[in-house]
This record gives sequence, C-alpha cells and structure tokens, in this order.
Amino acid sequence: MKQLRLSKSCIGLKEKEAVMTVLDRGYLGMGQEVKAFESGLTEFFGRSAVCTVNGTAALHLALQGIGISKGDEVLVQSLTYVASFQAIAATGATPVACDVDPNTGCIDLSDALSRITPDTKAIMPVHYGGGVGDLESVYVFAKRHGLRVVEDAAHSFGTVYNGTRVGGIGDVVCFSFDGIKNITSGEGGCIVTNDPKVLEKIRNARQLGVEKDSERRFSGSRSWDPNVTAQGWRYHMSDIMAAIGLVQLNDFSYHKSSRQLLAKNM
Repeated sequence: MKQLRLSKSCIGLKEKEAVMTVLDRGYLGMGQEVKAFESGLTEFFGRSAVCTVNGTAALHLALQGIGISKGDEVLVQSLTYVASFQAIAATGATPVACDVDPNTGCIDLSDALSRITPDTKAIMPVHYGGGVGDLESVYVFAKRHGLRVVEDAAHSFGTVYNGTRVGGIGDVVCFSFDGIKNITSGEGGCIVTNDPKVLEKIRNARQLGVEKDSERRFSGSRSWDPNVTAQGWRYHMSDIMAAIGLVQLNDFSYHKSSRQLLAKNM
C-alpha cells in the first residue's frame, strides 16, 4: 500500500536566517524577538496577544487567568485533541465532555445544556479542522448561563467568521503554532483577549508567576528580586521560536493561498 505524507512544516531560507540571527546575538530566551512577534500578532488580530511555549500552555494559562480552579467544571466538546482536556485538568477543574453537532463538528449546545451544574464555570468550543460552527450561539449560550468562553482555536489561525478573524473578537482565544499549524514557530502558542486583568495574570504566570517580568525582559532587564503572589509556570516562548513565527506571520498570505490551492486540488 502506497503511503502518503500527511503533513510537514513549511520552513524556508528566511526562517533559517532569522534563527541564525538570534543564535549569533547569543540571547536565546524571551526577549526582543518575542516582543516583536507579540506586536505582529496584536496587529494581526487587532487586540492584545501574549505568546506561550505551546498551544496547550496557552489553554492552561487562559483557564487559570479567568479563575478556573479545583472544583470547577468546564464544558468541552468530545471531538478534539487530548490537549483540551489536559489543559482543563491542569487547573484542577473537571473537563465535561459534550457531544458534537454532526453537521459542523463543533460543540452541540443542546447536549452541553444537559450537562450544566452549579460548578460549571466555562465552556471551551474547539474549532476542529478550522471550522467554528455557530460561534455566535456559543456566546449567547455562555451569557445566558454566566459562563466564560475559552476558544481552542489551534486549528483556525486566519479563519474569518462573520467578517472578522477568529481571535479578533470573543472572550479568550487560544492558538497553537506547532509544526503543522497554519503558521508555525516550531512549537509555541498565543492567547488573545481584551480583558486586561486576564492578560496581566497570563503574562505573570508564564514566567513562573514573577510579577512584571515580561516587561523587564522586553526592556533587556531581569527581575533579580522577584515578587511572586500566584502560581506560575515555565510557559514563556523563546526568541528562537519567535524568530520563526514572525517570518511565518509576515508570509501568512502566501502560505494561506498555497494551502487553499492544495486543498482544492485534493
């Protein structure tokens, strides 16, 4: 039986040169390249973006940022990768699997309704295969039941819904930049939201909870006398990863057209 390669990372000379620039500079942690990548993503989405080491970390930090913790429940569709469930469980909360709409592959809100309890605090729609289904109804549902929304948009970077890019609207939206996503940074992810309190919590938590350390690193300094008041993680992105991601972001229109052409010819 002939085997066909499912996917590969689309990396070229520009990405290699960008990485060599970082290596030659000699600073490989979170610095100017991450700052530039976040600025580019913020411009792309039209609101603040924070980079993380991968998409799973983005989901975990997003949930932690909105206050999800032990004893809470989060509704999530069953058609997803294990990362969605693991990110919820990492906060101490319980993932509650919901059916999917067979027509869209997205969360079935009628089934989700039957699974709401007093402990339900959030809903995580998953844009499986880049499709978002009836996302507007998800937000109506969430508002009606007092839930926060964390979108697992790992598959939908660049997807447009009702004339706006996914991530450009919504509560908290998480993306993945691993090797086979629409853009890659080798690994990596990001969180996009308009909520300033959530953004501050995420920026601190990705740096082991050290308050304001992201700002100091972006200015070329460090927190030598760290102040930590909340649980944090080693979830920041490196300049090597960001260098790849920034090239990919700038070339997104080309990659998008190429992928669409391949899909149409399948």
